[in-house]
Amino acid sequence: MILALALEGTISKMEILSAYLCKIYWGHGIYGIQSASKFYFGKHISLLSLGECAMLAAMIPAPELRSPFRDSSRGKTFQARVLKRMVEFGFLDVDMAGIAVKQPLILNSGSPDHSDGLLVISASSQVHSGMNTTCDRGLFSTIKRIWDWETESKIWEVKEDMERWATGVKRLGSINGSQVQFRRSFFS
Repeated sequence: MILALALEGTISKMEILSAYLCKIYWGHGIYGIQSASKFYFGKHISLLSLGECAMLAAMIPAPELRSPFRDSSRGKTFQARVLKRMVEFGFLDVDMAGIAVKQPLILNSGSPDHSDGLLVISASSQVHSGMNTTCDRGLFSTIKRIWDWETESKIWEVKEDMERWATGVKRLGSINGSQVQFRRSFFS
């Protein structure tokens, strides 16, 4: 406890959080947030969407279990939980959380767990029904998304649950301002 207080006295909580995120395990042998961003989404961390960031944040407690490569519907389930918590703590409004949960999570097809070149898309989307991707021989081909009824139904349930929750939050009004201020002071 004394060491924690001394550390907090020398560097800010944001610096501690940043150092933590750069060192922790993200599943599949990956350490550090930048490596996780490249592995799961194939892009630099600064290019991640709100929904993608929420999914990564949701993986922290159990990266192997919550990996969207293990079960793509889990990615959306835990993403929705993180977005709800962000709304409850006043870091995000209900409408933005709803938009983020409706966006598809397009996972990196170049990861070792998906060396077959198939894209894992964890939300229904007409826009992403076909994608150009590189096969292992360097040839380009269009790979159609494979419809997985069980996964897609779980994802729709997550979306519907989020909409019901958002409606309830809107109906009850905004969160008490003093409660939000107290929670935000933790990070300042």
